[in-house]
Parts: sequence; structure tokens; C-alpha cells
Amino acid sequence: MFSGLRVAPIEKRKHQYCQAVAVCGRGVFRPLRANMRQMRNLYILHILLVAAICPAQTLVDLKTQSKNVDFTHAASTRPIKAGTVLPAACSLGDLYFRTDAAPGANLFACTAANVWTVQSGAVSISELTDLTAVRTTPTVLSIGGSCIPAMPCNVRFGSVTHSITTPATVSVSGGTGLIRVFIASGGALTVGHNVTASCDAGCVAQSGVTDFPADSLPLWSWPVAGGTLDSAGGSDLRAFLSAKKILPGAGLRSMESGGTTTVAVDEAAVSLRVAVPATNADACATGVWAFDSTHYYLCVATNSWMRVGLVTW
Repeated sequence: MFSGLRVAPIEKRKHQYCQAVAVCGRGVFRPLRANMRQMRNLYILHILLVAAICPAQTLVDLKTQSKNVDFTHAASTRPIKAGTVLPAACSLGDLYFRTDAAPGANLFACTAANVWTVQSGAVSISELTDLTAVRTTPTVLSIGGSCIPAMPCNVRFGSVTHSITTPATVSVSGGTGLIRVFIASGGALTVGHNVTASCDAGCVAQSGVTDFPADSLPLWSWPVAGGTLDSAGGSDLRAFLSAKKILPGAGLRSMESGGTTTVAVDEAAVSLRVAVPATNADACATGVWAFDSTHYYLCVATNSWMRVGLVTW
């Protein structure tokens, strides 16, 4: 078929007969010197050559077939898996982006086999993700988007710790007033309001609330006008530092021990009632007293009782 044509190896043919061949046949074929017959044969050879050096597209393994990869000018890059549910299984070093988590708490890393840990660099209380409130629509307030069983949002009342593990959603349908988000003393995430609002399963709604209960932990307050949440945002009342000072009133005293404050009657100011003594020498401290249906008893000195009969008049 190629009479009179000497065929050199492929690499030599590419150099000898072509000045430029673009990817998959889009180059310009320029023979150096040939007559019409040679041109025809060279053209056929060119087609075969392009077919040989431009096989079907193959997948590139960036790990082993690339060097100094730079995606600066790429139209988009999405190197991390994303979704709303953390995979049940993971290997050390895996990353996952939770699209429904609070801003700043979206990125999770697998820190051990099947253990996800949120990657957060919060440095102030406003940046903390625990029990964050976010206005997701003009009528919907999302609370605690990062509170999940794997990473609960914990609150403490005295020595009791309550764990919030379910994000909450508050829906406003009317009214003008204020929404108050707090943790009730029993540990429930509660939304007190004087507007028309409702909670999903993650919180409890209480109507007619115009102030935070004295035994609650305030979290957020959010203005509502005409059934719409204020787009300027709410007031963040969360605090990880707090203190309470107890001042006992007259006849009382307070004692601090092991983080517990005890308030009791001041025996030096108020005499205490005790059990009725059997004899006038029963053990007692000066000032304590007792009574029954017939007598009033008073300890006048250490272990010394006196009594007086009760009579009507």
C-alpha cells in the first residue's frame, strides 16, 4: 500500500513528517518535501499515526501522576465530602463538611477510627458553636445546630449536667415582641415568648414569658416585629464565666465548702427548736427551746433545762 515509502520507527516518523500535531488530530500537518503520491501516502500515514498516539481518554491519578498541583485558577474545587449526616465509618485523616451545622463548626475530621471531631478555632464566646441561634428565614430561628449525640452541648446547674443533643427550630407566625431562649432548671431548651411561636421536638415553647426565669440559664433574646424575626440579629447572652454572690439576711449565715453554698439559721441570733427533753439535765445548748401540749421548755445553760406550764386565759 505504501510502495516506495520507507517507514521509520514511530518517534522518528513524528519528527520527520510533522512539524506540529495537536491533541487527537487537531494539529496542522506540514510535509517537508514530497510529490503528490508521497503526499497521499503521508496523509494516510498521518491518520494512522494520530490514531496510534491519541488513544481513548484515561483517568489521571493525581497522587502518582502529578507534581505541584495548583488549583488557583480552577473554576471550582470540592475536595471534601459534604452532607448533613456524618458517615458512620471513617478512617484517620478523613474530612467531612456538614452543610447544616452552624457557621464555623462545619468541618469535621476523623481523629480515630469511626470518630468525628469538629474542627473549630473559637476564641471568644460569640464564636462558640454550642447553642448558637441562627435566623435561617424571616420566620425561622435555628438553635444548637452543632448539638448532636456525638458532640452534645452541655449545661450545668450546680452539680447536675444536662446534655442537649438535638438541634431545635423555632417558627414565628405572628405578633410583635421578644423571643427569649434559655435552659430551664430541669435542663430543657426552652423558648419563652410573648408573640405567636412554636417549637419542634428540639425545644419547648412557653407563651406569655416577658423575662428570663430566675432559675434559668439565658442564651439568646431575639426581637420580633409583625411576625418577622429581626434581620439585624439577636442578643447573645451565652457566657462561660459567671459568678453568684450570696448575702445572708438577718438571722441567717452562709457557708462555702467544695463549691457548695449552704445557707442556715444563725443560732447566735435565732434560737432553734429541738426535741422535748426527758429531764432537766438533757444535753442542750443555751437558747434552744421545745414545747409539748402542756409545757414550754428552755435551755438556760449548757445541759440545763427549765419549763413553764401552758395555761389558758
